[in-house]
Amino acid sequence: MALKASCTFCKKSFSAPDEYEGKKVDCPSCGRRSVLRTEAERHAAADREKEIRRQRNEDREKLALIERMDARGHKVSGKPYYEEFQTGVEGVRHFDPRATSRYLRFRNLSDLLVLAAYVELLLVVVGLGSMVYLKLDGTIESVSLLIALMIAWLVIGIALYLLLKYLGELSFLLSDVGDQQNDIVQLLLDIRDNTDRRD
Repeated sequence: MALKASCTFCKKSFSAPDEYEGKKVDCPSCGRRSVLRTEAERHAAADREKEIRRQRNEDREKLALIERMDARGHKVSGKPYYEEFQTGVEGVRHFDPRATSRYLRFRNLSDLLVLAAYVELLLVVVGLGSMVYLKLDGTIESVSLLIALMIAWLVIGIALYLLLKYLGELSFLLSDVGDQQNDIVQLLLDIRDNTDRRD
């Protein structure tokens, strides 16, 4: 049975015996030698090539984004991402700087705690003002009692403010460390994949 094929150079169709499949043959039109492949094999190879090109373009976009981030001051060593981490210029499959944080709940908790700390500071100021008003109104008669109440209110308020602020900063730090650790894992996966490809 004859095989339908086309020349990879001049693109003209011709037929050849089955036993020549996968071997080099001369094109009857242009005379150039190429490996005989069927139309289906050529389409499959073109599809694979198209997918490889798409992945390379995606990798270039990620690398460009990483380098833009480096240019904004996130860079440590002064080398581009692919040189610094030895990942090669392609194959950035896992690391994505546009990815959202995996620790959004910690970040939201951090924002909430810092907001609560500032609300607590506002309550301290309002409480001190209320005490002064009560002294002027005559509800609090002794100046020494007023001073003792103000100092106690101030100490408790500032301690609570510092505790909330500290917990908010700690929550933010934990989420930041978690995201950095996740980025390192993604970079290591890229390095592993590229090392496997070179072997």
